[in-house]
Amino acid sequence: MRVLFLTALLVRLASVFVVQTSYVPDETWQCTEVAHKLVFGRGHLTWEWNEGLRSYLHPLLFSLPLLVLKIFGVDSAALVILFPRIFQALLCFAGDVLLYRLVVKLYGHSQATYTLIMQLSSWYLFYVTPRPLVNNIETLLITATLNLWPTRYNDKVTYSAIILAALSVAIRPTLVLFWVFLGVHYLIKCPEKRLSSIIKAFVIGVPTLILTIFLDSHMYGKLTVVFWNFLKFNLTGSAIYGAHPWHWYLTQGVPAILGTHAIFIGLAFVKHRDYPRQFMGVVIATVVFFSLIAHKEFRFVQHLMPIFMIWAGLGLHWLSRHTERSTLYTIIMFNSLVNVVVAFYIGFFHQRGTISVVHDLASLVKPGDKVVFLTPCHATPFHSHIHTEDVDLRFLDCSPDLTGLETYIHEEKLFYQDPHRWWKEYSSGRRIRRQSSEFVVAFETNLPRLHQVLKESGYEVNKRYFFAHLLVDDKLTSHLLLYKRTF
Repeated sequence: MRVLFLTALLVRLASVFVVQTSYVPDETWQCTEVAHKLVFGRGHLTWEWNEGLRSYLHPLLFSLPLLVLKIFGVDSAALVILFPRIFQALLCFAGDVLLYRLVVKLYGHSQATYTLIMQLSSWYLFYVTPRPLVNNIETLLITATLNLWPTRYNDKVTYSAIILAALSVAIRPTLVLFWVFLGVHYLIKCPEKRLSSIIKAFVIGVPTLILTIFLDSHMYGKLTVVFWNFLKFNLTGSAIYGAHPWHWYLTQGVPAILGTHAIFIGLAFVKHRDYPRQFMGVVIATVVFFSLIAHKEFRFVQHLMPIFMIWAGLGLHWLSRHTERSTLYTIIMFNSLVNVVVAFYIGFFHQRGTISVVHDLASLVKPGDKVVFLTPCHATPFHSHIHTEDVDLRFLDCSPDLTGLETYIHEEKLFYQDPHRWWKEYSSGRRIRRQSSEFVVAFETNLPRLHQVLKESGYEVNKRYFFAHLLVDDKLTSHLLLYKRTF
C-alpha cells in the first residue's frame, strides 16, 4: 500500500511539471487571480465577482500558499505560479488516498488497489491535477464525504459528513442535487432514522451554509447569498457562454473524460453486479440535471469521476480473477500507455502558447511597462502569473450585459469587428512612461491588418509561440506572437 500511495504522490507531482497548457479560463481567473489580489493587492475580478456568483471559500484556500511566499519574502513570479499548482496536486493526492479508503470500506483492499490504478491512469484526471479549478475541490469534498457516508442502511449519517456536504454545496451550489439525491435515498431506505437524520441536517448543515454566507457577505461588503445567485444564473443565463444540445454529456462529455476506462466500466456492469445502487441513481440524476442546462463543459461532471473510477476498478478486478496474470498486466500497461499519450499531448502541447507567453512576460516586464492582450477574452493568465508590481495589464473585456440593453456590444466583439479601428482609438489615448516598454500579444494569422499596423508603428516580434494543432474557435490560430516596443 505504501508503494501504491508513493506512486500516486509522484504521479500527481509529475503533473505539475508535465501539464503546461491552458484548459479553461476559470483555472486562473476564478481562483489564483482572486487569491493574488487578496494576498498582494494586484488582480482583476471578473464580472461574476461583481454579481456575487462566486464564493470566496475557494480563492481563500489558494491564498494560503501565496501567503506563505509573501511572509517569507520569496514571492518570485516562478514560485507564485508554481506553489498553487503543487498545492492543488497535493489535494488531488489526498483525493486518491480517500478514494482508496472508500473502496476498502465498500469492497476490500484488492478492489481498492485496482480502483487506484484506474484513477492514476486516467488521462483526464492527470490533465486537471495541477489546475486550481473549483471542480477539483468539489471532487475532493465528495470523495471525503462519501468516506463518511453510511454505506449500509443501518449506519448513521455523521455530523462530519453533513459539514463536508454543506461546504461542497457552498463552494459549488449545483452539488445540492448530488446530496439531496443521496440523502432522500437514505431516508427512504432507513425510515427509522428519518427524524434524527433530518434534525442533524438542519442543526449542522444549515448553520454551516449560514457561516459561508457570512464569510462571503464580509468579503463582498454586502449581504451576498452565492448559492442563490449562482443557481439562478446557471439555470437561466448560462447560454451566454455557448449552448450545447441536450445529449452532449451522453455523446461527448462523459465518453471523452472516461476514454478507455469506459470499457472497464461496461465490463463491471456486465460481470460485476455488486456495486452501490445509489451511486447509479445519483449519476443518472446528475447527468440528466446538467443536460437541462444550456451551457455544458467536461469539468461540470468531473465530480462523478470517483464513482466512475470505482466502477472501472471493479471491472479491472473482475479481469484479474478471470485472466492470466500476464494478460492482465498487458491490459493494464496498454490502457495506461494510451492514457499517457493522450495526457502528454493535451497537457504538454495542446493550447500551450497562451501559458508560455505569460511565463516569459513574467521575466521580461519591469515596473512601468504595459502589456496588451489582443486575444479572446481571458485566454491568458493575468496578474497571478505576471507578478511584477506597477505593470499595466490590459485585455479585451467580454463582460455580458445583464440589464437587457439590446445595443450592448462588449469590447472583445468590437475589437474583432474592426481590429485596426480599435487599435487606433486605443493607441491615441494611451500614456506610456519614457524608457518603458509596451508588449502586445496576438494570434498570428487571423489579424493581418493589425500585425501590419503594429510593425509600421515600431513594434518588433519578440517571440513566436506554438498554440495548438486543433483549433476550436476561428479567433484562434496555430501560433501567437509577442510584440515589443520601447518608448
